Amino acid sequence: MMAFVALGIVGGLILQDVLLIVFLHVNFKSFDRSKKTTCSWPLVSILIPFRNEATNVPRIVASLESLDYPLDSLQIILGDDGSEDETGTLLQSWAVNFSHVNFFSLDKPADFTGNGKAWALQHLCTHAVGEYLLFTDADCNLPASWVKAMVGAAKDADAAMVTGVTHVEASNTFAVMQSLDWWLNLGMVKIVSDLGTNITSMGNNMLLRRSDYAQTGGFQQTYHSLTEDFEMSRCISRLGGKHIHLVSSDNLITTQLIPTFTGLLQQRKRWMRGAMGLPVYWKVLLGLQVLFFPAIVILVILSFWKGILLWLGKLLIQSLFLVFFASKTAQKIKIWHLCLFEIYYFFTAWCTIVYYFWPGKTVWKGRKYS
Repeated sequence: MMAFVALGIVGGLILQDVLLIVFLHVNFKSFDRSKKTTCSWPLVSILIPFRNEATNVPRIVASLESLDYPLDSLQIILGDDGSEDETGTLLQSWAVNFSHVNFFSLDKPADFTGNGKAWALQHLCTHAVGEYLLFTDADCNLPASWVKAMVGAAKDADAAMVTGVTHVEASNTFAVMQSLDWWLNLGMVKIVSDLGTNITSMGNNMLLRRSDYAQTGGFQQTYHSLTEDFEMSRCISRLGGKHIHLVSSDNLITTQLIPTFTGLLQQRKRWMRGAMGLPVYWKVLLGLQVLFFPAIVILVILSFWKGILLWLGKLLIQSLFLVFFASKTAQKIKIWHLCLFEIYYFFTAWCTIVYYFWPGKTVWKGRKYS
């Protein structure tokens, strides 16, 4: 009986990965604007909250200066959310040089206990005048084509929401593993989105049409959650707004690695709190991902070579999916990284499960959440 269950889990996940590859090739929606031109671009507001990001300010403002978008159609809104370093001073010094840049020092009430980032975004959005709202994070590097790619896709698809694609800067092997983790999860989300079901969005590469955002009631509707992007996606879905996922080299944002394993677990714990809001069948599918490893170990113990062949088959199919998906943004993955990722994924997945249920608060940007 145990062998039958284990074989069912492993076989089911291998089939899932095969289907991911199939749908990636036959149903991938590119929303490509590379051969299209737009005579006039709409007014866009870019909103970025900052908290203790002094080391990242030079990079993000440099990429904001390099954006290929008409300045008379661009509004940049930056907010310092109670930073304890020089973030506010650096932002204010930079903002005064540009008429299209607005800087705000945010003063959160002392008794506020909700999502600090959601609170900051809610207040920044009250100053936005653009037809579209674009969101990213302070630790990101933006391609020059980012705004045109995101806005162009939204206009062509008449979408209320656009989620972009992000990868981790490959500064070391640990960063590469995190990047592959992003590729795998974003790839699954993209495939499901193209099939007509949206699971979530990603706050460091996200667009909202302002009229649709206003109908949701704003980010104050997400104060209760530590995954405000996931909750905003749910708000848009409840309103019947169209949500697309754009995967292209034109909107590929680079973010920095989480430097420590403890920090990575804190991030995953926060994401898991958002995942708990998914429908039951999605939780089951996510659970099966984690159960693959004990299932394959059981099969290896019962029949060593058959188990190993199944494991290698799953690794090969999963690796092909990662390679094919990354190629959609002109990124290449090394073979040895794909092999190492299997070990990383096993260790991280199970540590995340244990850490999620371990008593303790979630730490995010120096703040603790129950």
